[in-house]
Amino acid sequence: MLIESYDLAIEVSRHSAEEFEYEAVAHLPVDIGPVLPYLNATMKSGFYLSDGPAFSWRQDDHKIGFWPDRIAVDHLETREQARKIIDELVKLVNQVWERREEIEPDSRTHENLQPLELYRLLPRTNCKACGENTCFNFALKLAAGQTTLEQCGPLYAQKEYEEERTQLEWHVATKRPLL
Repeated sequence: MLIESYDLAIEVSRHSAEEFEYEAVAHLPVDIGPVLPYLNATMKSGFYLSDGPAFSWRQDDHKIGFWPDRIAVDHLETREQARKIIDELVKLVNQVWERREEIEPDSRTHENLQPLELYRLLPRTNCKACGENTCFNFALKLAAGQTTLEQCGPLYAQKEYEEERTQLEWHVATKRPLL
């Protein structure tokens, strides 16, 4: 087990003037820097910065940050929720660390899919074959990871879109959905 204990600090958030909420920071007695590339490899919607090092991730409404010496989470309603989520995050780090032999670490900083970039490569026929009213709506859902590229009928049925399809497949394979 990598993290056996931590000191928990729970404070009223200074980031939200409209709502009363908490943020929590687990200060760690061990360096979890080596686990961050493994988190990056397993938590596909996260964002890794190798020169920090830091790994950020969103879960539900919570922004979560991992650094070598701490784990932080915001947008918490109660102190009990803060303790529960921090416990879950510590458990997650320990599980990923224990499975590190099975995981190929990923030290890359991944770009996010951008809707306008995707839209420019789509057929822009607004044919509704994908179930959306417009190709731009489809691009928004594709960027958010809520649909797949294969849902665009013309992109796969018409040879004239072959180059755009290849570019879109590359974007979807190498970039991460916006959350």
